[in-house]
Amino acid sequence: MIFLINFLNNRACVLFLAVFLLGGCAQLEQLEQEKPEPLAMLGMDVAWQEGPQTARLGSLRCSIRTSGGSGKVTFELQTLKAGIATIEHSGEESTWSWSPKEPGIYRVKTTATDDTGASVDSGWSAEYRFDPPVGSGSLYAVLPVDNISATKAPLAEIHQALINALTEKGFQILAHETLDDFMEKNRVRYTGGLNSEIGRKLQEELGVEGVFITSLETWQDGSPPRVSLVSRVDLPGEWPEILWIDSVGLTGDDAPGLLGIGRIKSAEQLLAKGVDSLVNSFQLYLAGGYPTYRVASDRQEMRVVNSANSTADFFGTKIERRHQPRFTYRAPDYDPAGRYSVAVVPFLNVDARKYAGEVVALHFVKQLSRYENLRVVEPGLVRQIMLDYRMIMEAGPSLANSDILASENILGADIVFSGKVFDYQGTLGMSKVDFSVQAFDGEKREVVWTSRSYATGDEGVYFFDVGRVPSAHGLTTRMSKAVVDLLEE
Repeated sequence: MIFLINFLNNRACVLFLAVFLLGGCAQLEQLEQEKPEPLAMLGMDVAWQEGPQTARLGSLRCSIRTSGGSGKVTFELQTLKAGIATIEHSGEESTWSWSPKEPGIYRVKTTATDDTGASVDSGWSAEYRFDPPVGSGSLYAVLPVDNISATKAPLAEIHQALINALTEKGFQILAHETLDDFMEKNRVRYTGGLNSEIGRKLQEELGVEGVFITSLETWQDGSPPRVSLVSRVDLPGEWPEILWIDSVGLTGDDAPGLLGIGRIKSAEQLLAKGVDSLVNSFQLYLAGGYPTYRVASDRQEMRVVNSANSTADFFGTKIERRHQPRFTYRAPDYDPAGRYSVAVVPFLNVDARKYAGEVVALHFVKQLSRYENLRVVEPGLVRQIMLDYRMIMEAGPSLANSDILASENILGADIVFSGKVFDYQGTLGMSKVDFSVQAFDGEKREVVWTSRSYATGDEGVYFFDVGRVPSAHGLTTRMSKAVVDLLEE
């Protein structure tokens, strides 16, 4: 009896063990069946979308095809220009429409990564060339010069000098009479920028493809003469965009040389030299050689594309320590490599000369426009919104004003730049500039940058005027560049 019981118990144990082993094998087989396939790249599809093959107007549609992968798979699109790779998009979407801000030759690459960290990429594509939206054969409207110099100046002669220089270089310019009739018909009084209505009408009614907007920053006939100009070209339409912007500031004492032989005594000579410099700068943009800053994805740092020192105020302008801000603050969570739409409002004058706030704001428009990850809103659009909503900013933009500028249905500015100008002297005696800057994140409703800058043209200069900056334009160029470099680096 005892033997029988032991026998049955042993049979039960064996059966239990057999069932357990068979169940384990089934579970293992199920686990093997549920184990995901390794992440694999099936291909990348890149094609031109409808529209011209130009920067800003044309775009590529990029799609990545993968299989397998563990957990959630995320995707990334990179572009390569002049040897600098930049992350354009990242996330769970596997299809993107991408349009570059600047002309040039680009390659694209897509990468997929799963939850385990496994990653595959498509490799770099063939080259895709984006031309400038305009060329020398395009039709340009040259608006009358906007005088922000706070002095009387021969605006008609300056306007004609710019037209002559462009015509000599082969640019097609809208007839002066046609532009005059258009401006009279549409009651255009402000020529320092483009709003939506005028931009659209210039494009649709007159067939204009590019608009030259020039502001006279400084004009002095006396000794020494001084001439400063800020010029840009806009793409007209319902939403005008800045294609190119540069400036030039000259004085008769820039290079006096031995016994003053190189001293220039005529403002007209300076004007001819300055206008020629600006036109050469725009031609460099059309040729794809205009310098910009581009985000390098490997270290998330800014690198210069097409560095040039030969014309106007390019990156060759040396920034000394005395041109750096006296103090700065940048929010810890601000991402310099982020993609932002930036609106620059006119700075407030605090005991500074007339129009100083507009002058300094234009310098920041120029400096910010050179970063490929930033799209600066045309100042004429900013002005239009401020007038439409009756914005009065006695102490800088309020939260309500910033909300309007940041609204997607109005201006869509991610960052609002503003500031105050406390001193701006550049006509008599030594140059002096003093201003503060504030950058406000519209979505987060917080200040992401603030700084104060002050400098004089002869600060730190002791022997033979080496390093002297004779113009307020030159000082503002260096000081605004120093501020934006610290914000974006």
